[in-house]
Amino acid sequence: MNRFLSALLILAGTALSAETQTTVKATYIEPAMPKIDAEHLPNLPWHMMNLWWDIPATPDFQSLDIDVRIKGEVDPSKLNLYIAPIGIGEFNATKFYGGIQSNIGGNRVSEDGKDGAYHKGKGAIFSRWGNKDLDTSFVRPASDGLTEAAGYEGDFASGRRPYDWHEGTYTYSLRKLTYEKDKDGKEWTWVGAFVTDKATGQFTFITSLKFPGRTLAFWGRHSAFIEIYGGKKVDIAQLPALEIGIGQPRVNGKAVEVKRLTLVHPPKGPVSPPIMSGELSADGSEIVFKLHQELLEGQKQSTVLIPTATK
Repeated sequence: MNRFLSALLILAGTALSAETQTTVKATYIEPAMPKIDAEHLPNLPWHMMNLWWDIPATPDFQSLDIDVRIKGEVDPSKLNLYIAPIGIGEFNATKFYGGIQSNIGGNRVSEDGKDGAYHKGKGAIFSRWGNKDLDTSFVRPASDGLTEAAGYEGDFASGRRPYDWHEGTYTYSLRKLTYEKDKDGKEWTWVGAFVTDKATGQFTFITSLKFPGRTLAFWGRHSAFIEIYGGKKVDIAQLPALEIGIGQPRVNGKAVEVKRLTLVHPPKGPVSPPIMSGELSADGSEIVFKLHQELLEGQKQSTVLIPTATK
C-alpha cells in the first residue's frame, strides 16, 4: 500500500475509533501495539502523532490558517521531518495536505519545458489527490518553485517551494484565489498555499492547486500530523531536541468551534516508535509535541483533548 493511502486509512480509522475512548486529558500518547523495542523498529515513514478535529462543515470556503511553533533546529542533511498542519483536508470530496518539510523534493521546470534537477532542502509543500488524469497542469508554482505529479503515493499533483524555516512561529495558510471554466465547461477554483513568518510578518506564496467546482465546501473535520519520512537512517538517540506547537484552525478568518479534538498514535499502517509526546496547552491555544531520544513507556493509542475531563 502506498504511503498516502495507508496514512489516510490510519487517520480515518483511528479518528473513528477514538469516539469510543474515555474522555481524559493526558500528557502522553500510547505507542502502537504490539510493543515496539529498539531492536525491531518499524520501517519509515513514522507517523509519530496524528490530530483530528471535529468541527462544523464550511459550505463556502475562503481561507484556512494554522499556526506552527518550532523550538529547536532541524538539520535537513540528517533528518527528513514533515510538520503537516494540514494532515488531510477536503474540498468538494477532493483530498489534500500541506505543511513544511526538511527536504521537500520536486522538479524545477526549465525554460524549455523539461524537468530540472530534483531539489533537496527545506521548504513548504501543498498537494492534492485525484485520478490518473492529474498532471502538473493542476499546479501553478512560484517562479523558483517545484512541481511533481505521480502515483507512488496515490495519484497526486503537488507544488513546493524552497523555504528556509528555523526555530520560530509560522502560519500555514490556504486562500481561495481565482475561478475558471475549461473548454469542456467544467468549473475549477485555484487555491493558494502561503507561509507567514510571525517574527517578520513576511507572507510567502508557496504554490497554488486547481480543485473542481466554483464554490468550495470544506468538510466538517480537520487533521494534522508530524512524521519522519524515508530516505535517511534514523538514530533515535541522536534525534534533535524539538518542541512543536500546532495551533487551533481558523476557517474564513474565525476560530472554529471544536466539538472534539483527538490525539492518535497509529496502531497500524505507518506505525511509529513511541518517541513523541503531546498535550493540550494550558490555555487551549495549541497542542504541544515533544520529540524524545528514547522510547517512551505507558502511553495510550488515543487521547481526547477536547472536551477535557471534568474533575
